[in-house]
Amino acid sequence: MAAKSMIFRELERLPVKALEEVEKFVGQLKQSRSSGRTPALNGKMLAKKQITAIKKWAGRNLEAGFAGRDHDKILYGDNG
Repeated sequence: MAAKSMIFRELERLPVKALEEVEKFVGQLKQSRSSGRTPALNGKMLAKKQITAIKKWAGRNLEAGFAGRDHDKILYGDNG
């Protein structure tokens, strides 16, 4: 919390033009931070994502014993 209060003190000292730049930076930071996260998927969106992944891999020759982790990698990517 000490860092938060220090940031607020410094913000109070900044001129208006600098505050506008800080506001833009915070907006970009929030956007980049949220874009890296997977949004919670409702049932319909999850099904659509799975169908798209399945269609992408349809017709490919998959090795015997293909299941489990390999299945998840195809559906959800390497990140899980």
